[in-house]
Amino acid sequence: MVAKIKKKLNESKIARWVVLIVASFAMATNYYFYDALAPLADLIRMNLGFSTTEYGFFISAYSIPNVFLAMAVVGGIILDRIGIRITGFSFIFFMALGGTITAYGASDTFLSGGFGYHFMNSFLTGYSPALKMMSLGFFIFGLGAETSIVVLSKVIVKWFKGKELALALGLNLAIGRLGAALAFTMSPRLIYPEWTTAIWFGALLLWVGLLAFMFYMIMDLKIDRQVKIDLKDPEDEFRWKDLKDLVTNRSVIYITLLCVTFYSAVFPFLKFAPDLLMNKFSMPRALAGDVTSYLMYGTILLTPLFGWVADNKGKSATLMYLGSALLIVAHLMFAKTYIEPRVPIVLLGIAFSLVPAAMWPAVTKIVRQSKLGTAYGFMFSVQNIGLWVFPLLIGWVVDTSNPFYRTEIYPAQFTEIQAAGLKYTGTYIDRKGEPNDNMTIHVNTSVFKDSISGNVLWREVHVVETDDEGRFDIRFGQGDVISDVNFSRLVESPKYRADLVVTRRSEDLHLYEGDFSVDTANYFTNQVDQRHEHLFGRTLRGNLTLYDIITDTVFAEDNAPAEGYGSEENAATGEYADVSPDNEKRAEIINVEQRKVWQERIRFYLKDDGSFEILMGYGRLVFANPDYFGLAENEHEAEVIKPLDYTNPMLVFSLLGFIGLVFAFLLKREDKTSGYGLELPNKDMD
Repeated sequence: MVAKIKKKLNESKIARWVVLIVASFAMATNYYFYDALAPLADLIRMNLGFSTTEYGFFISAYSIPNVFLAMAVVGGIILDRIGIRITGFSFIFFMALGGTITAYGASDTFLSGGFGYHFMNSFLTGYSPALKMMSLGFFIFGLGAETSIVVLSKVIVKWFKGKELALALGLNLAIGRLGAALAFTMSPRLIYPEWTTAIWFGALLLWVGLLAFMFYMIMDLKIDRQVKIDLKDPEDEFRWKDLKDLVTNRSVIYITLLCVTFYSAVFPFLKFAPDLLMNKFSMPRALAGDVTSYLMYGTILLTPLFGWVADNKGKSATLMYLGSALLIVAHLMFAKTYIEPRVPIVLLGIAFSLVPAAMWPAVTKIVRQSKLGTAYGFMFSVQNIGLWVFPLLIGWVVDTSNPFYRTEIYPAQFTEIQAAGLKYTGTYIDRKGEPNDNMTIHVNTSVFKDSISGNVLWREVHVVETDDEGRFDIRFGQGDVISDVNFSRLVESPKYRADLVVTRRSEDLHLYEGDFSVDTANYFTNQVDQRHEHLFGRTLRGNLTLYDIITDTVFAEDNAPAEGYGSEENAATGEYADVSPDNEKRAEIINVEQRKVWQERIRFYLKDDGSFEILMGYGRLVFANPDYFGLAENEHEAEVIKPLDYTNPMLVFSLLGFIGLVFAFLLKREDKTSGYGLELPNKDMD
């Protein structure tokens, strides 16, 4: 009887794809935490007292291990010496530990004198203990993050070598970027009940990622017992002796400098992008995070497309040139225009797909295969210098470009403002203490149930004029733009009526008008008028408006109701007159008024039976009546702040794009004389 040959684990398609999912999930938790703090930049400044420069320093702490400890090289050496399992566990553990320390540094426990607070307060006393603790955490996170990416990429190679390797590596990167996109989307929605919940959630994901890798370790141990897989590849080896050849090759220098300028104009931008959108465009935090995430979603879709173009059609140098030009255009739009911000974000997404898709394969044409590992390590190390320097620089530029105005109003002070009819007077001065007189400024106001948790009751923007002494007046609840309102307060009242209007071809279609009821999840459900059957089964965009029904009763003596009143509703005034035989001496006049409470622009799906369901409070806010949100009652805290001007920082990013464009041009010109064939297809054509 012939013995049955046992199938090796890596030959099982199911096992390989399980490995891909596990490794990609661990990668996604890394990407998620790296970007999870970007939508919280203003809360970090407000609750921890960071300046924008200090926020930039905190972000740059991530790159310190790669700049000063050469982890791009050392991590690979460690991986080769002690293997995937120990290296992966150790560095993913560093990630989780660093994430936890970062979250702890922002927590009330630490700020109240918890473990490590007094030590962090004993040195460099000009900087807050929170800044030092969070920077330490982000440094440890960065120490583990970059090497873990190398490890997880090696995991994919180990299991897919000779099989679906290119597809697996592409999916691994796509899932990682999906983690980054979700960070921008989810983090703003996780700030309740405490704003640090969003950071703790990211840290928790890192620990779950570690558990996922421990599950992989079991599979890895099993396959090592079955088969010996040689992962050593000459092109992955970093050779110091090859550096001399690289730094004397002008094409290598040009593409490396393009790499550092390009990535320095994208990744640091993402750390400030939600704050830019909130300050310049008065976007609510959640919407600012969503819009920023479009960049990542775009790269997931477009990078494979542009990679295919470079492989089959060529033009890699042109693609890099075009991507650098789009980078300049997008950042200049942010700097100098108020164009719909989704437009430059989409342009950045296209640029962020064009350049990497063309640049990394182009290196294989410029550098011999035996020196590829050295070339990639060199480029990665130089790139991280930019990722360390530019968050610091941009934070400093933001601070120096903005005469700062910010006032925190505590409950006792806000009670006085309530007594004055919600009127507030401030004085706008520059950093030298001089008044900014006779100028138009934008002022953001936020009213909190609790400023520490970031629980916003009302947020708006005022456009005001300062007087000769820099003074200005605002009235809470009467801003020029309402940017964020706590919708949940409206759920408490059963009195509302709703009006749902869809505008199609300049025609207003009233789909629904009637009673309003909403469940605890802010869902509004009902049935539209069957006359609009031609709209069934479609996704529509409409205005949903809530009205409060106000009734006043007036009695006219001597049976003398006002002229024009009858026993039925007066269509023009909404007033009734009722003369009862039992009360001939008095007429009851009821005045009915619909007071507008809320309006938002929202997308919804109209089902085939005419029913619909709308998640309220998440559309584009058009109107909110301040009388219904408790601004004039109860104790609240508030903040008045001049929005940060991001013009100069965006000009810095534009300059980086221009410098990158110059290097792309020089690279393209050098290609013509050196004959590397950057404009030829990467794929050999028959």
